[in-house]
Amino acid sequence: MMKINVILPVFLLLVGLTGLSSCEDNVAKVATVEAEKDITGNWKVVKLTRNGEDLSQRLDLGGFRISFHPDGSYTLANELPFVVHAPGTYQLNDPQYPFALLLTPEGGDDNVAAGFQFPVVKGKRQLSLTFSLGCGNNTYQFNFERENPEL
Repeated sequence: MMKINVILPVFLLLVGLTGLSSCEDNVAKVATVEAEKDITGNWKVVKLTRNGEDLSQRLDLGGFRISFHPDGSYTLANELPFVVHAPGTYQLNDPQYPFALLLTPEGGDDNVAAGFQFPVVKGKRQLSLTFSLGCGNNTYQFNFERENPEL
């Protein structure tokens, strides 16, 4: 009787450990690959903040657009204080995991970097660009929505 009382718990422990290790074998190992971010299309400003303060009601944002073309160029429509003031070329610093959008205006040799986020807000993809204009104490954040989401 004594042997059974000792052997049974040891047997149950071994069966339990075997069962735990077999669970690991049943877990599907799926490699996930982040899709490259596609920002091509026409983007309109839906919100503008400076140092967290919403400026959307103070400024007419309706006409400002930035268009990213498949050939790597961009164009601007209607002027607003923005990180660049001329058309040029663009690229993401990393196509899959970008944290910056690099803009090179025509006639310029240097890239101008803007902080990059690509969230979905209320079911719509947004493009969020963050940068300073001259004064490092002021940070602007432009939130854009694609005008023609089917593009």
